[in-house]
Formats: sequence, C-alpha cells, structure tokens
Amino acid sequence: MGNGLKIVRREQSARSREHRGVLTQVIVERDGLEILRTEMESGSVCESREFGDYSCAHYVIDGTPVFRTSRECADLMPGDSIVFADENAYTISNGAPTRSVFLSVVFKPCADQSTQMAAKETLA
Repeated sequence: MGNGLKIVRREQSARSREHRGVLTQVIVERDGLEILRTEMESGSVCESREFGDYSCAHYVIDGTPVFRTSRECADLMPGDSIVFADENAYTISNGAPTRSVFLSVVFKPCADQSTQMAAKETLA
C-alpha cells in the first residue's frame, strides 16, 4: 500500500455506471484489483461480463440477489459471499421488491498470487 494512507473521497471515485436499474461504483482501483459497489433495483439484471473476464468475489450487503450460471442458481442473503472463476459466465438478478446491494472484488491477472489469495480469504 505504500508508506502513507491514501484516502479516496466519494467525489474522487474513479467512475460509476448506471444501466437498466444497476448502479455500479468503483470504490478502489489498483493494479490487479478492483472493488466495486453495485446497487440493483427491483427487477434488474446484470451479467458477469460487466465485471470483465476476471475472477470475482461478491459479498451481499443488502437484499437477496440471485446468482445464476448455466447449471446452478444461488439465492444469497446479507452476509453471504460467492466466488466465480474467470471462465464462468453468470447473471445476477434482483427479483425482490427491494433493492440489492453487494460489494465485488475483481481479481485482474497482474495481481500477484498472495494479494488475490488474501482478498479471497477475507471474503470467505
């Protein structure tokens, strides 16, 4: 992390996207690692390609999003987390009447193995 603290103010956020009831904000963006906050309105859906072709760990903060692959489906609740490898395509939907909020840690290839493992263990 370097020798000093780096505080990122909300107005300094690298970027945010809003598309079809899904608001995604970048909280942290570093070499090999990105942390996103995603808020989904009721009835909205997003696809894994919106996170890039990378391994991702998602941690549910609020609501009950549904994570679906071609073979399986998982309804998550606040406090639950799920990890996907980069080759797995999936969708996330919010069929609940309230919004869903989750944090995503995106592991990009240039991150060293120890950084990736430490972050995955933190979410497990």
